[in-house]
Amino acid sequence: MAEEQEQVTVETKAKPQIKLDNRELTKTSFWVGQIFMMLATVLGVFLAAQEGLSQAIAFDNLTNKQSNYYLRRSLYDEVQDNVAVVEAYANMLKTNPPYDLKNNSPAMGTFIWENMKYSPFTLETPTPVLSEIRRYYLQVDDIVQKIETRTIGSRFGAGKLLELNQSMTDTVLPELKTSYEKLETSLTKAGMTLE
Repeated sequence: MAEEQEQVTVETKAKPQIKLDNRELTKTSFWVGQIFMMLATVLGVFLAAQEGLSQAIAFDNLTNKQSNYYLRRSLYDEVQDNVAVVEAYANMLKTNPPYDLKNNSPAMGTFIWENMKYSPFTLETPTPVLSEIRRYYLQVDDIVQKIETRTIGSRFGAGKLLELNQSMTDTVLPELKTSYEKLETSLTKAGMTLE
């Protein structure tokens, strides 16, 4: 038994004991290194956050421009189609006015115009363009109503409609086209493909 105890004490003495060296913690170079590591970490996180924020803002800006482009392009197409419809109606009234005017009313499309009420990008469209399109629709409806109720003559009303169309063709449509083409150029330069 004494031999067993002796062997156990010898075995425990034979294991090297690990001593912690705390001298490094008291050196100034250790603390300076730790402070620089903390500063580098904070600076790295800050710079990464800044870059992420700027990328998010740039992406949001491009997305808004793209939505604006599609809205303006669709509005241009719709108004251009409506000008053609009104012109055909006015030419019909000038050459061969029908007896039943109400059955021959111009069927203007206003899907885009009506849905622009719900778009956050509507008011980013140039104000003069929106105002002129609004006036055009109101004036066309007024003239057509007066023609149908025979308040004004059909040939006189046709002349008024053609005057309105000329104003839209000469000023409003080119301005709207220029506006969406600028957006298209900007988006293409940014590397976005438009359909």
